[in-house]
Amino acid sequence: MRLSVLALLAVLQASSAFATDGATIARIAVKGTRKVEEEVVRQSVTTRVGQPLDGKRLATDVRALWATGFFEDVQIEVQYTPAGAAVVTYVVREKPSIAKILVKGNEDIDIDKINEVLDLKRDAILDVAAVKRNADKIRDLYAEKGFFLAEVDHEVKRLGDGEVEIWFVVKERAKVEVRRVTFIGNRAAAAGDLKGVMETREGSFFSFLTGSGTYQEGAFERDLMAINGWYYDHGYINVKVGRPQIALSADKRDLAITIHVEEGPQYRVGKLDFAGELMGPKKEYFDRLTIRSGEIFNRTRLTGDITRVTDRYRDAGFAYANVTPLTAIDSARLIVDVIFEIEKGQKVYVERIQVRGNQRTRDKVIRREMKIYEGDLYNQSLLDASKRRVNALGFFEKVDVTTRRGSADDRIEVDVEVEERPTGTFQIGAGFSSVENFIAQAQISQANLFGRGQTLSLMAQISGLRQFYSLRFVDPYFIDSNWTFAFDLFKTVRGFESFNREATGGDLTFGYPLHEDIRMFLTYKIEDVDVSSGGRPSPFGQAASGLPSGVKIANLFDDGLTSSFRLSLNWDARDNRLFPTRGFFHSVASEYARPEFGSDNVFDRYTGFSRFYRPIFGPVIFKTNVEAGFVRSPRPEGPPIFERFFVGGINDVRGFRPRSLGPRMDVTSPNPTAPVILFNKGGNKQLILNFEIEYPIFPQVGIKGVFFSDAGWAWDDQESMFKEIDRLRHSWGFGFRWFSPIGPLRFEWGIPMDAKEGEDPIVFEFTIGNFF
Repeated sequence: MRLSVLALLAVLQASSAFATDGATIARIAVKGTRKVEEEVVRQSVTTRVGQPLDGKRLATDVRALWATGFFEDVQIEVQYTPAGAAVVTYVVREKPSIAKILVKGNEDIDIDKINEVLDLKRDAILDVAAVKRNADKIRDLYAEKGFFLAEVDHEVKRLGDGEVEIWFVVKERAKVEVRRVTFIGNRAAAAGDLKGVMETREGSFFSFLTGSGTYQEGAFERDLMAINGWYYDHGYINVKVGRPQIALSADKRDLAITIHVEEGPQYRVGKLDFAGELMGPKKEYFDRLTIRSGEIFNRTRLTGDITRVTDRYRDAGFAYANVTPLTAIDSARLIVDVIFEIEKGQKVYVERIQVRGNQRTRDKVIRREMKIYEGDLYNQSLLDASKRRVNALGFFEKVDVTTRRGSADDRIEVDVEVEERPTGTFQIGAGFSSVENFIAQAQISQANLFGRGQTLSLMAQISGLRQFYSLRFVDPYFIDSNWTFAFDLFKTVRGFESFNREATGGDLTFGYPLHEDIRMFLTYKIEDVDVSSGGRPSPFGQAASGLPSGVKIANLFDDGLTSSFRLSLNWDARDNRLFPTRGFFHSVASEYARPEFGSDNVFDRYTGFSRFYRPIFGPVIFKTNVEAGFVRSPRPEGPPIFERFFVGGINDVRGFRPRSLGPRMDVTSPNPTAPVILFNKGGNKQLILNFEIEYPIFPQVGIKGVFFSDAGWAWDDQESMFKEIDRLRHSWGFGFRWFSPIGPLRFEWGIPMDAKEGEDPIVFEFTIGNFF
């Protein structure tokens, strides 16, 4: 312990002046305390009333008081009573307390961001070391934001009444940008490959949006490990990445980084084998491996194989199983032999599941998503599935599932730590779409009603083509069972090319899981439908516009009550239901509207879609959607027009005007002078194909790009979809998407292949909402 001169003198005084005085201590007093309680002094010293006066003990007391950090001077006074007893007084001078903490010179970093890294508190006792440490924290914050040359000094200004002000003085200087990253010695790896694994990027014109070009010391240290990792994954197990050279430009605005690499020879995988406590034939273990003898050595794949073998044991209850890769390097033959040494330990049972962090959400909402329960044999796959299910609720910012030893070696406790996010929303928005013109919407919703996991929403949307009002309630675990219950009350008005449709009604849904990701639903819907002719303008000019008001065709425009039952089966294995990047989603459904159900409109509808999502490389995602439908009616006039299929537009086949791909018929008005009208009647069969490649452009602001190819058509009642598949219309195009605060915005340019007369060579559309 380092003592000041005053402290040292006090210690010498205490240890020498009273070293031989054995007078009994009659009283202990404390002087000089202001904010520090006297009891703190009394508890810090070992001298007590009734003890003999001891200079060495007093010296120890001085050291103890200095060690508290509360005082800048400590003295001891000893006086004697007429009876010869001693009175010991500890005279202290407190360090000043912090009255204010101030920052000046910060222009590019907001004061709130600086306050987040400071741990000094007002009214705390001054600690100069802590002040210096906080100055370093501010400097580190500036370095993270790219101000590599920023300086942060501190000043302690004395005030009256034993208080001080702490000033942090910032000199930001210019922001330093990485202009060049150079590799030396990289013969096997292209510089672009190594730069691709680095978080530190060279600056560009768009750096102000992407944040590229910013130098962060912590991120750069991770980059060096990532470069090492790239070489290890390509067989260069002796690679050495040297200490990088960092050079500032003359004006101290740009940074050049040079990284030296010694690659060494490339190694391949030699012999593979398993040893230790095996639970079956070795073939089962080899089937779990992705690495093969003779292939280039890859550390990442080896690590993944270790995890797969370990999970084999953990799924059997051996929670503490250990798989150790024993490697033998043959430098002459340039191969690495790997033996997986396995210790399985003993079987472990789940003793307790703790749920923490849920302030609003009830425990049961989380526990019912768990696939493993208290008393069960430990199973890693079920534990991983439990985490995915809890996270998929959408109620939490973060879900962490950890384990720790229980009350015995064969017991384990599971901790589910969640961090809640707001689940209630109130949105009011307005915009403009090339498809629907003006759009206004309002929504009030609560996705975790009363913390029970239920959803209640009220929505209204108005645009040039539709009006939509809805009240919806969903309970995914109705009365604490596996049944899903939902109801929806709605009113809609939609404008088609050839007619307008208005409906008021509701539906009632029950669902039940058949498997982990497979769920069946039964929906009863009742709605009163009113159809009128007219509609919006057609893309084919005046001769193809909608019917004059009052003109109807046979019974296509029959309306009235629709009462139907719909049975659907969904298989949803997407990793994210809103923005999926991998997995699939399949759905088939059949709907029946019959007179036996009290329906005026009679039809049978069969629909289905199949969607796949797969990363190509990095954040680039390939997505496909295949959608088909068929509607029929036992009545000779066929299904009503408002239940038929209309294809084309930004929501199915881009590059064509909305709902323009399908059968048309010539219609003559009762007025003999009126022109013949090409009436869009819709089809009773449809097929839609979509292929997309989605990639990030500016991920920091949620902007993505997309290339797509679409195909689709709607066939008439007498046409065969399979025999006339060549009627499919194809398009391709590109666009970008912005996941904005008001929702996903899509801006897309579609180009029809083999455009027909009257069709635009390129169609630009934008709208609000996801595609698929």
